[in-house]
Amino acid sequence: MEMFSTIKGQHQAKELLLSAVKSDRLAHAYILAGPDGSGRLTAALDMAKARICPVVERGFCGSCKHCLQIDGMTHPDVRITIPAMKTTKVEDVADLFKTRIRDGVTPLRIAGNTYISIDQMREVGHRLSRKSFEGYGFVEIIYDAHKLRREAANSILKTLEEPPDGAMIVLVTSRVTGMLPTVRSRAHTVRFGRLTTSLVEDLLIERTGVSREEASRLAVQADGSPGKALVSGKSKIKESNQAVTLMEMIFSKSLGDMELVEEVNTLSRKLGRDGILVLCSELTSLTHDLRRAAAGSKPISREDVPELSGADCETLQGMEILFRQCEQRLKANVSPSMAIAAAVVGSRRRVR
Repeated sequence: MEMFSTIKGQHQAKELLLSAVKSDRLAHAYILAGPDGSGRLTAALDMAKARICPVVERGFCGSCKHCLQIDGMTHPDVRITIPAMKTTKVEDVADLFKTRIRDGVTPLRIAGNTYISIDQMREVGHRLSRKSFEGYGFVEIIYDAHKLRREAANSILKTLEEPPDGAMIVLVTSRVTGMLPTVRSRAHTVRFGRLTTSLVEDLLIERTGVSREEASRLAVQADGSPGKALVSGKSKIKESNQAVTLMEMIFSKSLGDMELVEEVNTLSRKLGRDGILVLCSELTSLTHDLRRAAAGSKPISREDVPELSGADCETLQGMEILFRQCEQRLKANVSPSMAIAAAVVGSRRRVR
């Protein structure tokens, strides 16, 4: 299997890493620095496969159990450490990894004021002090390494200075200047640059299925960061689907008011302020399209709109005003759950 073939662009970074693998000169520590979605994590996993895979010398096969486990982020000798909080549950991290493996887009980030603690770095040191499970060495990937707390960064310095035999540490970051100079000086830095707008556009269409027009808009806003564009594209599709589901619940005669509020509260906890803001924007757009359809005009944002009993122009106009007010309240820092609940309950009253 060709190494780094799934990474778009990044010719210089790929050539540097390919040369190191082909010449059997992979260093013990690397910093992969660049914007989100530029291929840093993919490159780190390919480097791990090149180090661990026993089938292909100075490369990897991509199909042996080791390569498949690394792609699935389950190899016992290839571990990924991400920023977290004291309250972060192991199950939440596992679910995040599963989501990333499934869609290839979601950043390995837990919501909140996260950081990489000294305890996490001590765990890395403890793992590296033992024999590897499979006998082919260790690879430790530290994601968002600029979130290493100072004591955590100092803790890993000795490991970087005197790495165990067969061990490689890969630090992935979007802010290399946010890392301690002492850490940066002990690792080879490989930079991943911003991509052209046209390449980001193509990636969006390929990975999320948005229209060319929408992909172009998101690509321009992403400022060369594929990760930002991909997450935006995925979020748009997700929130659009959730908007349709929530709209159907508002018009449902079998769902009680309390059940509806509970659903909204669950969504608020799950999506957070930014997610609810996107959802509210999608609800505003959907309501406008429903109103146009009810008046016999063609919808603007989508080709098909759900058929809802009682969705007349007057009702929908009032709902559209409520969702626009919700957006304004969210931007004014009103509680997301209170803002969206008020809009949804108010909409339900207009339906009756």
